[in-house]
Parts: sequence; structure tokens; C-alpha cells
Amino acid sequence: MCGIAGMIGRHDPALLAAMTASLRHRGPDGDGLYQGGPVGLGHRRLAVLDLAGGAQPMRSADGQAVVSFNGEIFNYKALRGELLAAGQVLRSEGDTEVLLAGYQHWGLEGLLARLRGMFAFALYDLGTRTLWLARDHLGIKPLYHATLTDGALLFGSEPKALLCSREIDRGLDLDSLDAYLDLFYVPPPRSIFRGICQLPPGHWLRWQAGEQTIVRWWDPQPRPADPRLTSLSAWAEAVEPVLREAVTLHTVSDVPLGAFLSGGLDSSAIVALMAERSNHPIATFCVGYGAEGASYEERPVARRVAEFFGAQHRELELDIDLLGDLAPLVRGFDEPFGSWAALLSHRLSRFTREHVTVALAGDGGDEVFGGYPRYLGLRLSEHLSHAPGAALSLASGVLARAGEPTTARSLRRWARQFLAGLRLPPAERYAAWVGYAPLEARARLYSPALRERLASAPRRSAVAAAFAEPDFGDMVQRAGYADLRGFLAENVLRGSDRMSMAHALEVRVPYCDRVLVELMAGAPAPMRVTALASKRILRRVMRGKLPDEVLRRKKLGFTAPFGVWLKRAEPQIAADLLHPAQIARRGLFDPAEVERLWGEHRSGRRDHSHRLWSLIVLEQWQRMYAD
Repeated sequence: MCGIAGMIGRHDPALLAAMTASLRHRGPDGDGLYQGGPVGLGHRRLAVLDLAGGAQPMRSADGQAVVSFNGEIFNYKALRGELLAAGQVLRSEGDTEVLLAGYQHWGLEGLLARLRGMFAFALYDLGTRTLWLARDHLGIKPLYHATLTDGALLFGSEPKALLCSREIDRGLDLDSLDAYLDLFYVPPPRSIFRGICQLPPGHWLRWQAGEQTIVRWWDPQPRPADPRLTSLSAWAEAVEPVLREAVTLHTVSDVPLGAFLSGGLDSSAIVALMAERSNHPIATFCVGYGAEGASYEERPVARRVAEFFGAQHRELELDIDLLGDLAPLVRGFDEPFGSWAALLSHRLSRFTREHVTVALAGDGGDEVFGGYPRYLGLRLSEHLSHAPGAALSLASGVLARAGEPTTARSLRRWARQFLAGLRLPPAERYAAWVGYAPLEARARLYSPALRERLASAPRRSAVAAAFAEPDFGDMVQRAGYADLRGFLAENVLRGSDRMSMAHALEVRVPYCDRVLVELMAGAPAPMRVTALASKRILRRVMRGKLPDEVLRRKKLGFTAPFGVWLKRAEPQIAADLLHPAQIARRGLFDPAEVERLWGEHRSGRRDHSHRLWSLIVLEQWQRMYAD
């Protein structure tokens, strides 16, 4: 795991060095620069594989290609064997040179089709004078780029590398702001900065003679299932060896390795499969809370799972000062990122890095196997969307008057969101459930000038667009596809990467293995979720391998007593970050609407903690990057 930076179309060694140095947190073990005419590549290394021979940027054996690579290729040993058998010369033992030799042997598309891993890399072909940027299938590893006025291209693992150039337009992109307030992240290809773009997951970019081309090389579209997979047991039999192989591949490491363990199905299954092949105790890590977070507490179950597998278990009790952690959080993303789960990842990653360099996580289990309650909501909505409008309005009114607690598993909050989207078309319905602020709510928040500016541009949720894109699949398959493209890639994986790499911790996500994701793309809704159970295939695979308590548990998720922490910080927030005068000075939002959100939240009528936090993060970002 590393940080990469570079440029093409311009020779500027000082800028290249500054861009590379800005990513030191991603790779504290070493650095390297390559400068050849109009191309420059920089690299910060976190040494995980081939500790002695993996320095980068790395040139091919014949000197005709050079690469700067962030990530891990988990099937590199098999690919290395193929390349050696084909006569390719390989001088090192790690995965980086496999990229170089694989590109020269198979070409870029042939190479990408064979990779099982997480990566973002820049590869320069000296013979054709072509630069290739490529990003892994689900966007586990990030990659940003910017085109300067003279046509030169800058790129880096994080925006901070590009911001080393004074030529970058740092202005706030208003369409990205609108998307952020809905989703709490900015979906690619945009970023919050007008002058910076994201290379989307599963895409490559080619720069040649000043011309750029961007192409999607992988797409997790729903597909017809193998006709032999007609039962839950058949699906479990097909998935188990793929999942087992994915976990095994993800444990290849030359440095200490562990796993996050919450006691939920996803993380427990990973620990179980790791323990099967390990001849020493697995190092596991968990967060918990004091009495104020009792409804979010998972440590007792995590302890029992750790004991079941003989793991070396460590726990961290959190009591977060929101404002104290706010600046490091924003600095880690360089963009506003509104999911407060990032706070937990920040603390857990720092704690875990004290003991190991690599940690496996359960990210992706919900999207791949069907774990979110909203998937069941889709199945229910197919029947209830035709209910009389008067009945739905009555139920919505009752829920609005009942108020909303800020504890975990709030049925009232879930029911309100479910009913709010029930009368919408399926794509917009799902977008409403995934988003945090529908179009009309965002319009109320905006100042008159911003409302007018955004009203002139057509807007459709990126979630709705992704849900509607496949030409095959039931509603749950389509939702899973939209989440792979959006929520998983841009919320879960982005948060995990930034917060872990802020502490030079490599997090690996076996459920995001490309082969596993492609297999599960064919699983129909009944194989994923029913009224009685979610993640049905994974539960069947792990039957007999996990304690029954874990197999029967309802989903809790990576949650915390954020409402309590927010209430504690409210006086300072109201007096500073979200003071009406400060909001008016920015000119983006209506101070009265922000105060209305605070009022409803204080009274317990509605839980607006997520939306308020997104505004707090945005204000902190403006102070650090826009002022």
C-alpha cells in the first residue's frame, strides 16, 4: 500500500517532489522519483510485500516501461508463474513487476482482466510515449487527476498532491456540493474542487500526445445466474470455495497482519476463514463505548467470537470529542466527507496500527450478499406501493408526531424513510432511501441565489441513475449494483482507505474480490434476503463454522452514540461553525433553515444528526481549503 503522484506533459522536478512528499502518511517506509522528459512519477512506499526488492517507481527488465503503483495484487504469484513460463524476465519477488511484465505481455486490457486485487497505478510506456492510469474494479484505491491550461496532466492518490500546484482551480464545484449534501460524498468523476477530477472505479485513462481517453474496463452488472444454481445450498456450494480463496489470497503478507472484528456476520466469517489456515492466533481489533452507547455495543459478542477462534483480541473504548477530531478528519479526505463512521475508522485504524501493518475488514459483505434492511424494503415495497394513498399518509403522519430516538436500530426512523419513498418509481425510491436529503429538502436549505443557480441545471441522483442502468436483474440485484457503484465504492471504501492510510495501515477487503463479486452478481433476490433473514448465502456458507449466536444476530453496522457526542458539542458548534452569521457570510445556505433543523433535532421530533454533521464538516472544509 502506498501513495502515488505524477505528471505528464510538463517537466517540473520540484513540483513532483512536493506532490510525492505530501503523501508521506500513505507510505512512510520509503520514497522514489522517476523523471524522464515530459513524464514524472513519484512514489511513497508502505512496505508489505517484497520488502527488499519492491522499491518504486520500478522499470521493466528491458527499460521500456515504468510504473508507480498503490495497492496489492493478491493473485500475483499465479500471474508471475504464467509470465515466467511465457519467457518474461522478472527480477523481483513481489507484485509490482508483475504489472510491468503483464502489461508488456498481455497489454493493458489483458492485464486488467487477470488482476484480483486493489490498485491504482500509473504506467508509462516509453516506446509509445503513452501514460496509462488505471483504478481497480470497485475503487478500493483512490486516484485523482487534473488537466492544466497547457494540457499537462497531474495525478495523485489524494487531492492534496494536486493542490501542491498553484494552477489548480480550488473553487467550490456547486454541482458537487449538491451531490455531497444528498449522499455525504462527491461521486466521480467530479470532486469538490472545480479543477480536480476522480478517475471512477473500474476505469482507465490514457494520455498520449496531449489527448486523453477514459474508458470503463469493468462493470458489475447483474447477470443471469448459472442455471444449475437453483437452490440456497447450490449457491452456498458455489460461493464457498471462491470466498475461501479470496480470504486466503488477502492474507499474503510479509508484515504483521490482523482483522477487524465486530462480532457481526461479515467480520466473524473472515476471522473464521483466516483461523482455518493460520498456525498462530489471529490478532483482532474492536471498538466499543461506555454506558451512553449501550445500544451500539458489540464488544461482548466480539469477545465470544475471538475466544471461539483463539484470537489475540484487543478492544478500544471510544468517547469522541467531535470538534477535536474534526480537523484531522477533513485533512484526511481533502474533501467534505459526511459519514461520521469515518471518525470510528480514524480511531480504530490508529489503534490497530500500533500492533499490525495490515488488517482484513468485512467491508462489502452487505452489498455483495444482501445485508442492508433497504433490500428487504425493496421486496416489501413491490407489494405495498399500491396501498391506498390515504393510508400511507396517515401512517406517515403518525410517525412524524411520534419523534425519533437516536439509539441504534430505530424502527421509527426506518419506517419513516420507507414510507417517504414508497410512492416513488423504483430507481428514485431507492435513491431516497440511500440519500440523506431529497431534492426538495436541499432546495429549502439553499440560499435564494444558490437555489436559483442549481435550479437551472438538470439533476438526477447518481444512485437512481445506477439503479436504472442495468438491462437485467430484479430490484434487489439492481440495488446491489447501485451500491457497488456508489455507497460501497464512494462511502465505505473511500472512508476506509483515507482513515486507515492516514495512519499507514493497509486495510484489505476480501468481500470485494472481483471473482466473488462477479459470481454473486447472478444471485437473485430470494437468495440474498427474505423477511426472515438477510445474507442468506453467506449464512449458509458459514453454518457450522461460526457460533449460532453470530448466525442469528440482526445487523447493527458500524455505528456509535453519535447523537450523544453531537449534543455535547452543540454549544460550541452553534456559537461558531454553524452560527447564523457564519452561515449568512458563506452565502450558501438559509440560516433559518439550519436553525429549524437544529430545533427539530433538539426537541427529539426528528433525528437530524447526520445532516447537521455534514454541514459541520463542510464548514470545517471551507475554513481549511477555501478561505
